Amino acid sequence: MLNWSRIAYLTREGGKAIEDNTLVITGLRAVFPTPGGPAAAVDGVDLTVPRGTIVGLVGESGCGKSVTALSVMGLLPHPGRVEAGQICFDGQDLTTLSEPARRKLRGDRMAMIFQDPMTSLNPVYSVGRQVAEVLRLHRGLDRKAARAKTVELFRQVGIPDPAARYDAYPRQLSGGLRQRVMIAMAMACQPDLLIADEPTTALDGTIQAQILRLMGQLRRDNGTAILLITHNMGVVAQLCDQVYVMYAGQIVEAAETFALFAAPRHPYTLGLLGAIPSVEEERPRLYAIPGTVPDLRTPPPGCRFCPRCDRALPRCAQAVPPLTSLGDGHLVRCFRAGEEEG
Repeated sequence: MLNWSRIAYLTREGGKAIEDNTLVITGLRAVFPTPGGPAAAVDGVDLTVPRGTIVGLVGESGCGKSVTALSVMGLLPHPGRVEAGQICFDGQDLTTLSEPARRKLRGDRMAMIFQDPMTSLNPVYSVGRQVAEVLRLHRGLDRKAARAKTVELFRQVGIPDPAARYDAYPRQLSGGLRQRVMIAMAMACQPDLLIADEPTTALDGTIQAQILRLMGQLRRDNGTAILLITHNMGVVAQLCDQVYVMYAGQIVEAAETFALFAAPRHPYTLGLLGAIPSVEEERPRLYAIPGTVPDLRTPPPGCRFCPRCDRALPRCAQAVPPLTSLGDGHLVRCFRAGEEEG
């Protein structure tokens, strides 16, 4: 059963009705067994992606962003498993679906741009055939029509000489071209939900801007909801409507993009933004968050950021702070969240 009271709280704070949300994640917990005990890579995550919006999910490597995405797609690598929570896509809890039912959704109504295209593409088939297969399977196109559509998709994502590239194998393409093939594959069926995990990795600035424009166009033309996973805060500021900040498997702050950049309230968010080079002020050194990410097999008993926080209170080491509402959809997991900035 979906936890509707919790979902209602999240969507009310975000200013959206529940029926306007393509994706609603509540209480998601994804666990990987290890020799030292189970590690909860995602632990109690709540996240909402309203229809026709672009939502950013940010945080340092290893914080659980990609595991969250793979949980939504039903692609967690073995022996990882979703231990608790609901993943509601267009009103349906995906965790209750069989694998064949989820397979029908993947590539059609739900799609994902993976972070590493070399391991995501099949090395024994041409890249064009792999994209065309999606169109033949989910859209019923014949071989000729699927090829023509694939060549057009290659052209849209900036692949030079797209007709010739159709017959190329992944090993014959650069990392940037392989990434563009993955983007074309994900966009082929104009999905209702697109999860983009570092979609512009290995792309130069010109192609990066082109891909971001394509994603924005997909949102505008088709009402596609996009969950964008990235380290690039500049891309977030340019493209996203709302941002979730993740640390050690938990959401620590969520807000509309302008509000987050204008008035970040969690010390971790402040650290991330403080590490961005600025053209407006001269800094002798970029800010670096001290310490290391906690071991997720044995996380700290209180706030997970407490050992690295220069604003920690005594109770931060003893109790887990709740995700507190500051109004206007701004949520912060910090005991000092209500204090004035500065």
